[in-house]
Amino acid sequence: MTGEQLFWNLVEPMYINPLVQRSTMMGLPCVRFDGRFFASLDRRTTALLVKLSRERVDELIADGVGEPFAPAGRIFREWVAIPEPDRSRWQRLLTEARDHATGAATPTTSTEAPATNAAFPGFSPAGLAFLAGLAHNNTKRYFDTHRRTYQTELLEPSKAFVIALGAALQQRVSPHLRAEPRIGASLFRIANDLRFAQNRPPYKPHLDFAFWQGPLGPRRDPSLILRITPTEIHLGADVFALTGAALDHYRAALRDPARAAELDNAVTALTDKGAELSEPTRVRPPAGFTPTSPATRFAVRDGFHLTQHFAHPATIVTAEFLTWCTDRLAPYTPIHQWLATGISTSA
Repeated sequence: MTGEQLFWNLVEPMYINPLVQRSTMMGLPCVRFDGRFFASLDRRTTALLVKLSRERVDELIADGVGEPFAPAGRIFREWVAIPEPDRSRWQRLLTEARDHATGAATPTTSTEAPATNAAFPGFSPAGLAFLAGLAHNNTKRYFDTHRRTYQTELLEPSKAFVIALGAALQQRVSPHLRAEPRIGASLFRIANDLRFAQNRPPYKPHLDFAFWQGPLGPRRDPSLILRITPTEIHLGADVFALTGAALDHYRAALRDPARAAELDNAVTALTDKGAELSEPTRVRPPAGFTPTSPATRFAVRDGFHLTQHFAHPATIVTAEFLTWCTDRLAPYTPIHQWLATGISTSA
C-alpha cells in the first residue's frame, strides 16, 4: 500500500463525523474538521503531515518521530512531517491531530494513544470548580490559564465515563447504542464556533454527552443525552430536527394511532415526573394531523428532546455516579426505542 493509499484508508472512518471533510491545501490532499485543516499528505515525499501544537511538534521532532515541514524553505511551526508509511503510528497521529483541531487535544509525551479504558473515578471537585469558573469568566484567557485542569480533571475522566456509562446503557436500554469516547462522537467540543454566532460566549460552561443509535452520529440519530453544568445534571432522550425521508418516516409512524399513543403515553409518564419537552418547531400541524390528536403534540416538532434536571448528587465525585446516571436514563428506554424503530435517519 502506498503512502497516499494508507492516508485515505485511515481517514475514511473519520467521515462518520460530518464535520470531517476532504479538501486541498497548497495543492496537497488534506482533511479538515469543521473547516480547520488537521492533516495532509506530501505526495513528493509520501510523508504524513499533521497539525499539532508547537510544543508537540517540537517533541516529535526531538524524539526522531517527525521532521520539520518546510516547503520552499519556510518552516511551518505547527505542522510536522511523519515519513515512511506506518499504519499504527499514522493512525495515532491522525487521531491526535483531529482531536487537536477540536480544541480538546490532550498533550502526551509519546506517540501512543492516550488510555481511554481506565475505570471511571468520578468527576473531581477541581474539574467542577473549573466549570463554575468558566461560567463566571467565559474568556479565552481564563480557559488557557486553566486548560490543563480541563484536560486532566474533565476531558480524560469524560472518556472513561463514556466507556463505562455506554456499557451500562447497552445492557439497560439497547445493545445497539454507540458510545465513542472522542470529541465529535459521544463527547462535544467545549469551544463554541463563533464564525456563525458571534454573540455567543467563546466556551460552553458545561459538558455534553450523547449515546446514539444509528449510522449517522448523535446530531442526526436518536440519542440518550446528558449534560453536566456547574450545578445541575440534565439528562433525557432526543433526536435533532429531521429532514427528508427520515422526517417522512417519523410522520408516518405518528399517523398510526397505536404508535402515536405509545409515544404520547411514554412522554406523559416522564413529564408527569418533572421532565420537560422542547418547544415546537412549527406553528401549525402538518397536513393530515388534527389539533386534538395525540400525534399532533409531536407532529409540530420535527425533532425533540425530553429532559429532566437534577441538582448535582453527592456521588458525582465517585464511581457511583455511573449508577446514578444509568438509573435516571433507563426510564427513557421506551422513547428511545420508539424513535430508533419509528424513523430511519439513514435514509
